[in-house]
Amino acid sequence: MVLERHVRPLGTSGPDAVALPVNDRFRYGVVVGSVMTAEGERGCNGEVWLEPAGAPVRDVRTIAGARLQNMFRFPQLLPGRYELGVRCLGFEPVRKTVEVRIGQVLRAVVTMVRRGRHPERSEGSVSS
Repeated sequence: MVLERHVRPLGTSGPDAVALPVNDRFRYGVVVGSVMTAEGERGCNGEVWLEPAGAPVRDVRTIAGARLQNMFRFPQLLPGRYELGVRCLGFEPVRKTVEVRIGQVLRAVVTMVRRGRHPERSEGSVSS
């Protein structure tokens, strides 16, 4: 999973451009992302979840279809640590701890590996 942090989401184009409501941009953070296979294909039948650190509750969402580029979005998040997880039928599950900050958009590009295949995995990187 590769993580990118956008410090000025309202100054960007694409899906991040409208990620934060203008009135609330200084109180919340956003996590958006997309899911692809190790072969570079889009199309993963599954779900993504976000769990606040120390809380026994998860926000679970279905991954959008390939025509919507397998994207997911968690808007208006309070700042703090969360565990981001993805699970798809026939693929190894992926989990990563992410830090949500006020007024920032965190983009996650998740690469799923088919079950039984274990190439070297990187923990991902965070760029600001």
